[in-house]
Amino acid sequence: MEDAPPGGQTAPPLCACAPPASCAAFMEQYVTRIFSGGEPISPYSTFREQYNRYCQLECGRREFARQCTTLRAQQRELSESVFLQLVANFATILHLCEQDDDIKAAKVLLVLSFTFRCEERFLYQDLVHLTIWRNMRFWEAAFLYSVHTERKSRSQDNTCFRDQTPDQREDSAELQKNTFFGHLSSFITNMIAFGVPANDIIAFRDKMFVMSELDPEQIEMIKQLSPPPCKVENDDNLIYERFKKRSKSFFTTLSKTLQFG
Repeated sequence: MEDAPPGGQTAPPLCACAPPASCAAFMEQYVTRIFSGGEPISPYSTFREQYNRYCQLECGRREFARQCTTLRAQQRELSESVFLQLVANFATILHLCEQDDDIKAAKVLLVLSFTFRCEERFLYQDLVHLTIWRNMRFWEAAFLYSVHTERKSRSQDNTCFRDQTPDQREDSAELQKNTFFGHLSSFITNMIAFGVPANDIIAFRDKMFVMSELDPEQIEMIKQLSPPPCKVENDDNLIYERFKKRSKSFFTTLSKTLQFG
């Protein structure tokens, strides 16, 4: 028997245009089903097939991330069954985010992966092998998107710069500097957790320094947070090759399990 959405509801049909309301309605049902802790969704069901198709759409990936964010406040400690389902679903969507340069959805899932856990095991620990973490374009774009979003949300005065008072300009500059510092510290910590090679982290850090107006003290604090440079020639390349082999094997298995693609 094919799986059905919870509550006896019928999953909305997937049309060619996939309107946002359709994505939202389906992903709410799908994510609720995962977090309910019931029987895992069969990889051979039409419900899972619809999920696989929605994941190929930007609206589907972002709605999945949004629904997981909504449930985060209620359910951070997960059963093993729910945890493993999230690992598989996060991996699938992050893989597609990398292919389609979907920075917004990937950034949300990155944050959530440090939130959900099963006993002392966090979600990100089962996702470190994904190749998206070796994609420096992702880290740079995600960082700049995060800084822009934070500055926009925390801005208390949208007055044009030329119309601001000296005090307003000073406060605005200080806010932007502290926002940049906070996000850069957080991103470097995340990159270390995901096993990004030290030399890549340092190159990312130095590139962001050029774009910032951080104080010398803030720059020094971030340098102390960063890992030391890798001195073994080509060591990073060897690690990367291992990542690619593990990732290829993982997604071959995952595709068979989820009947994806």
